[in-house]
Formats: sequence, C-alpha cells, structure tokens
Amino acid sequence: MKLVTAERIGGSTVGRHTASTIYTGVLLRKPVVGEPVVIFRDPDGRRMMTSPVQRVLSDPDGDTLWIVTLNSTYRLSFREL
Repeated sequence: MKLVTAERIGGSTVGRHTASTIYTGVLLRKPVVGEPVVIFRDPDGRRMMTSPVQRVLSDPDGDTLWIVTLNSTYRLSFREL
C-alpha cells in the first residue's frame, strides 16, 4: 500500500471546499475511469470520495497522477508507507 496526498487543484467550490484542498491517506486501488476515487484518511473509516473519474494522466515516473472528475481536478502524489 502507498500513502497518497491528493491536492484538489480545480473545480467548483462546494460547501467548505476551496480551490486548494489537500487530503492525505491510503489509496487501495488505482483510479479507474467511470468510478470514484476513494482515499481512506484514518483508521476510524473517514474517507474522501470524488465524483466519477473522466480522465487519468500520469508523469513518466509514475509518482504523480492527475485525476479529472466530473466536478474537480486532483493531483495525486505517492510515497511508500
């Protein structure tokens, strides 16, 4: 498993979210087009879930993914636990 940091870098501002919200947690599987991304944020079960993914882009090293969802864009950075 890898620790992931997801930075919300674009999209609509809904409720308390701003243009640059950061989430850190565990991503259990790679993002899949058509399905939401779920990041488990702590052992008590809190999680962050996106709207369905429309596009997944990656850098050549695979250390960073950009996820475009119906509502927002996220930059995901990975590191080993």
